[in-house]
Amino acid sequence: MAAPRTNQLLEALSPASRNHLLSLSKEVHLPLRTMLQPQDETPKYGYFMLSGIGSVVVQLAEGGSAEVAVIGREGLTGASSLLGPSAPPSECFVQMEGSALRIPFADLKSAFLNSEEIRTRILAVVQQQTLTMSQIAACNKLHDNEARLARWLLMVQDRIQEDTLQLTQEFLAEMLGARRTTVALSAGALQRAGMIEYRRGKVTIVSREALESAACDCYQVARRLHLALYK
Repeated sequence: MAAPRTNQLLEALSPASRNHLLSLSKEVHLPLRTMLQPQDETPKYGYFMLSGIGSVVVQLAEGGSAEVAVIGREGLTGASSLLGPSAPPSECFVQMEGSALRIPFADLKSAFLNSEEIRTRILAVVQQQTLTMSQIAACNKLHDNEARLARWLLMVQDRIQEDTLQLTQEFLAEMLGARRTTVALSAGALQRAGMIEYRRGKVTIVSREALESAACDCYQVARRLHLALYK
């Protein structure tokens, strides 16, 4: 069953704070690959995700890329840019088609500075995103591709709450910072073990329990951080 089209951060606010942000926002459709924040730039908008997934990716000058965060309906994009003037050395774009409430960044920053409640909630999201990024950075360096793929699929499913994910082999390779042949081998191993079905750009999670066993411990760390946001 799909997740409800709501944003958990907004839902956690008081009606007054939530309505204030809603009055400044506009719902928009987010096709695949929509750029939400270019690398090395302050965002023009923040996006409170309602459905779909935003992907934070580091693109290296010598070529290659790797995903360092996924953002779903638990948070918003561009939040780290509220903390200071430095532009992030990463980009954020739509990894899975969805929708969001788009707010001009200047309005978001004003609300962040003027409301303690909004600021506290957004800071909690920034902390969760930052701690998850550090875990994923270590994961990308130290763990094998099969375990990383299992971890990544679980993190995406946690956010969209669907069993079937629209993901091409090329896209998986980009997200994992691996060759397409490596992704094919890893996905094939998970499929032969009965954990997933992978065909024609679709990954269906058949056994979540088995997939959790195949994932590295980084998944449980990321999941705890995700669940702790709105206890």
